[in-house]
Amino acid sequence: MTVCLRGWRIPRAWGASIAPVLSATLLGCSATIGVFPAHATGKPGAAHQFGNKTPITKVRSSAPAPRMAIISLADQHIEVFDADGRSQRSRVSTGMSGHSTPTGIFSILQRRRYHESNIYSNAPMPYMQRLTWSGIALHQGYVPNYRASHGCIRMPGGFASRLWKIGYIGMRVIVSPRRVRPTDFAHPSLPAPISSGLPQLASVVRVAVAADDLPAAPESLSPYEAAQHRLARAVTTKAVTEKAVKPALELARQTSREARQATEALAASARILAEAEEHLELEQLAMATVQTEDAEEPIQTRIRFATAGVEAARASHEKLKELERKASAEAFAAAGAARDAQMAAELASDELSLARKAVSPVTLFVSRKTGQAYVRQGAHEIYEGVVTINDPERPLGTHVYSAVEEIGPSEIRWTAVSVPTNGGERRSHRRAERTDISHAQSSASEALDRIEFPADLRRLMGERLWPGASIIVSDFGLGETNDGTDFVIITH
Repeated sequence: MTVCLRGWRIPRAWGASIAPVLSATLLGCSATIGVFPAHATGKPGAAHQFGNKTPITKVRSSAPAPRMAIISLADQHIEVFDADGRSQRSRVSTGMSGHSTPTGIFSILQRRRYHESNIYSNAPMPYMQRLTWSGIALHQGYVPNYRASHGCIRMPGGFASRLWKIGYIGMRVIVSPRRVRPTDFAHPSLPAPISSGLPQLASVVRVAVAADDLPAAPESLSPYEAAQHRLARAVTTKAVTEKAVKPALELARQTSREARQATEALAASARILAEAEEHLELEQLAMATVQTEDAEEPIQTRIRFATAGVEAARASHEKLKELERKASAEAFAAAGAARDAQMAAELASDELSLARKAVSPVTLFVSRKTGQAYVRQGAHEIYEGVVTINDPERPLGTHVYSAVEEIGPSEIRWTAVSVPTNGGERRSHRRAERTDISHAQSSASEALDRIEFPADLRRLMGERLWPGASIIVSDFGLGETNDGTDFVIITH
C-alpha cells in the first residue's frame, strides 16, 4: 500500500507516521512515482550472475608450420619452402620493361579467390594474394617464357590454385634478382624462446571476471602457448564483461530513479514540516492575544495538536532524510559499478584485439639506413628503438632469418636467406649457386656480428618467439609499411 503526499506516492512505511497528523494534505493525489523496491546488493556484473560459463577459444599447443615463397626474376620461377625444404616450384611471368616487379621482402596482405584489377580495366586476377597496396600481387594469369605483366607475378592456373590453398595472411614472400634459397643457420645473436606464466588482467577487468571462469593453464608456458592462453582468456573475458554491462546500467538507472524520488519526497516533506511549524507558531501567537481563561483552553488544545503535528512531521522528515541518504549512496555506488563495467568491457575488447594480433608470428626489422629496430606482430607495431650497428658506414646487405621449427623447449631452428641487391640478374648454374650460398652464409653471419641488440628487445623477441617468426636486416629503410602491413622492404 502507498499513500500520496501532495502529488508524491510514498511507500507505506514512510507515510505511516505522517498520515495521522497531516491527513488533510494526503487526499486527492493523482501523480504516481514508483515505490522504492528492495533489490540485491551483490556486485553488479559479477561473473556468477550469468549462469553457464562462456565457451573459450580452443588452445593450440604448437604453432602452424611456416612457409616462404621466393621469386627469382632472372629464372622467372617461384619456389615455396617449408621446414623440410622446397615443397613447390613453378614458372612465373613478372613485370616487363616500364612496369618492373620490385625486388625486396614482402608478406601476403590480402587474399581473394576472385579478384578484378582496379587499375587495369577490371582485368580478372584469380587466386590473388596481395603483396603491396600499390598494386603488386601473386595471381593466376598468362605465363609465357618471358616477362609480360605490369608488375604482378603471374602464375599458371594449377600452381596458383595450389599456392592459394597453402598460402595465408602474413606468409613471407621474397622477390630476388636471381635465385636464392633458405639454408640452415645458427648465430649467438639469434633469440631463444622464453617460457612465462599467464598474462595478468587489468584490475578493473579482474573485478568483473571470476577466476574460475577463465581457462586454467600450467605455471610455465612456451611463448606460443602463452599467446594462445592469452587469446582464450581474452575471448572469455570479453564475453563476461559485455554481459555485465546491461544489468549494471539497468541497476544504475533504477537506483538513480529511486534517489531522485527520495530527493523529491524529502523536499515535499520539508515543505510540510515548514507548514506545520508555521501553523504552530501562529497558534502560539494567538495564545499571546488571549484575554480570558475561557478563550485560553481551546487555543491550548490547538497548540497541543499543532505541536504533535510538528513532532510527527519532523520525525517523518528525519526518516526520509535517512532513506534519501541511503538511496543516493546506492545510486552513486551503482553508477560507479556501471562505469567500471563499461570500462572493463572496453578494456576487454582492446585486450581481445591485441591478443588476436599476438598469436601471429613476430617480425623484427633492423635498418642500417635509419639505425633503428622495429618490431611488428599481426601487422601491429609493438617496438621501435635505436640499435647499435658497428661500422655503420659499411653495408650490411639484406638478409631474412626465419624461425622454422621447434627443436626443444627453448631452442628454435633458423634458416637464412641473403637477398642480392646489386641488380645482377643472371641464370644460376650449380657452381655459381654454391658460391652464392657460401657467400650468403658468411654475409648473414657478418651482419649479425655487427649488430648489438638491446636487452629489452632480446627479451621481447624471446617472449614472442615460435616458428614463423623472422628477423630482417637490411641497408634499406621501410617501404610501404603502414597500418595493416608487415614490413615491406624494397631493395631497388
